[in-house]
Amino acid sequence: MSTTELMLRANLEGRVLRTLQSYFRRSNLVLLRESLWATGLEEEQVEEIMSLLDQKYTVSEIMEVLREKNVFHQAR
Repeated sequence: MSTTELMLRANLEGRVLRTLQSYFRRSNLVLLRESLWATGLEEEQVEEIMSLLDQKYTVSEIMEVLREKNVFHQAR
């Protein structure tokens, strides 16, 4: 595993990505909402993600929306 991969796993972006990926393995909206909130996202951000999932966005598309809104830079 490269240093970049290790850094990704340790930061908010990596935690959110893994949480979203796990949702598609086990579709449990309650668990997903709680897990996203536990990663450090704010309530509004979690609600936006849930809305995007309702609209059938993919994980990649959701991550891109969050990056465009600088969600991961704010958390640093």
